[in-house]
Amino acid sequence: MNCRSPIGSTFLTVSATCVSIVALMAVAAGAGDGVEALEITVGTPTKLSDLTYDNKSSLSVSRTGVIAAFYSAKLGQAPKHYRTSTDGGVTWGPPMDAPAQLAGGTAGVTLRDGGVLKFLTGGDAPMGEAEAHKSPMVGEYKAGWFMLHSTFAWFNDDFTQYEIAPVHVYMPDAVTTKQTQLPMSTWPMFADDTMIQLDNGDLLAAMQGVFNGDARARTIISRSSDRGRTWRYHATVAILEQDPNPNLPGWYLGHAEPSIEMLSNGRMICVMRTQYAHWPNEYRPMHVSWSEDLGRTWTSPQETVPHLMNICPEVVALNNGVVACEYGWPGFHVVFSLDNGHTWQDRISFSHLPEPYITGQFHMIKVGPNKLVAIGNDAGGRPELSHRGYPDANPDHAGGVKVWPITVERVRVSPAHVSVRSRVLDQQGNPIADAAVERSPNRYSADDWRESTDLDLWKAGPRMIGMPKLGFRSIQTVNDHPTVRTDGQGRFRFDAVELGGQVITVEAAGHAPQQRHVKVQPRPEPVDFTLEPGRLLRGRVVDAAGEPIAGVCVVLNQWHTHTDLRGYYHWSVESPVPDQVALQVYKRYSGRYETLETRVALSQIASHPIILKKN
Repeated sequence: MNCRSPIGSTFLTVSATCVSIVALMAVAAGAGDGVEALEITVGTPTKLSDLTYDNKSSLSVSRTGVIAAFYSAKLGQAPKHYRTSTDGGVTWGPPMDAPAQLAGGTAGVTLRDGGVLKFLTGGDAPMGEAEAHKSPMVGEYKAGWFMLHSTFAWFNDDFTQYEIAPVHVYMPDAVTTKQTQLPMSTWPMFADDTMIQLDNGDLLAAMQGVFNGDARARTIISRSSDRGRTWRYHATVAILEQDPNPNLPGWYLGHAEPSIEMLSNGRMICVMRTQYAHWPNEYRPMHVSWSEDLGRTWTSPQETVPHLMNICPEVVALNNGVVACEYGWPGFHVVFSLDNGHTWQDRISFSHLPEPYITGQFHMIKVGPNKLVAIGNDAGGRPELSHRGYPDANPDHAGGVKVWPITVERVRVSPAHVSVRSRVLDQQGNPIADAAVERSPNRYSADDWRESTDLDLWKAGPRMIGMPKLGFRSIQTVNDHPTVRTDGQGRFRFDAVELGGQVITVEAAGHAPQQRHVKVQPRPEPVDFTLEPGRLLRGRVVDAAGEPIAGVCVVLNQWHTHTDLRGYYHWSVESPVPDQVALQVYKRYSGRYETLETRVALSQIASHPIILKKN
């Protein structure tokens, strides 16, 4: 069964169940020329294996349109099989044996003169790479050349035959020993990314690693003129030794897991991971750079808008000018851009689960002018997770590694601006009058969660209960976002609103505030806001001089949140509202501030800032 659900100005088709996105009732605000939007159709997925924790699956496509999906069947096992599709990923043939060297690498390229090049593995146990060496590599690094014992495969167009061989890279500044003092300690290796073939036949590939003297991860471009047999250093995309935004939580890595693509305007784009540790679920946004000279020079990296969290991006440019980016952690998502990656919109999500339930390290490729195929795993078939607060762990459908065909069309919808309206009710269905309702810019960041008293699998911090949520931010006049009040019937209305993603926040005395990510669209169904009893808590963290501290972890009775740029933290407290809370405040990964642990009256932290002392 298929069901077709409108998602704002986006339309999403899925199988078996309808995926719904909360939306507000919208009414036309007059005629006009309308606005450009996306019509996104997600087809019925094909299940490849029962594995529900996977980071090794990948895709390739040939010039003739044959798609190959490489996948694992057991936890920790390299992909042993692959299947092919000749109809854009709708149906798939029987399993075939994958190359023995395949360890899950996704890097590859469709060769215009025939065949598909695919990166197989980052190393093997007998030989190893610099990552495994404590002393300089002997006989393998000569005059700037080093051999990657990783191998590439050259498939034919229908993926029935292949040859494999190691490749050589010329990179004189590459490290040749393990850099144990660095978060990323390896010499440059090929990223899990689709390569680019230039008009003259040369190949460009993204790499990650460190050069001699680097203190952070570096994103590099290498170039091959012989169909991928040998590679030479081409350019550095990003190497920023200092954290460009210390106000954010999380551990700054540098720039890694790059994905490059050629845009329709002739520029190149590179999307990169900047977060090191994923535990205990503190994330940093990915960064974007652009090049106008075939990757020789790049713009300074900037944070994705809105923030995309947080690893393993795969960026794809479609023939209609739409740029798509698949990414994960937490969850598994695809998001789209109509302005070559400067802003992102219309996200579709296959899961919101964090580690250690899905890795978020998945893959996506272009398989037609405006068609994509994504591979990864969802949360089905995990009833034990649905019992532990994971709503998208649906025990009623089979989970595992799957492939989803996706079609993306540009359409024009009218009008370009609408009035949006809805109601705010209490638990008994009674209208709430004089509630404050704010409409703020689109956000995707999920950085609020509840902590367990148990440690996570890595013994690095408390285990997360349920899934991280869209980070709550209370209504503050200083933000200057449009704000209205509900009338006696609990109704509110915003006029002249552009179509697209918004965050709606509702606050009412005696109730826990509520916020939702919504899509403003021409003709959605109305959805009421129903508030729980409770209250809003907003506090502030400052230093001894009274200056605000951003990116601080604030844990209140196991609810983990972070301070914003002005040092405020925000908590929607549902009844029963406690008189006192266990309070923990710290700036993780910084070392500049002490950790504060105490019990304090709720009234006190609402009226007095928390002073965090420096070490």
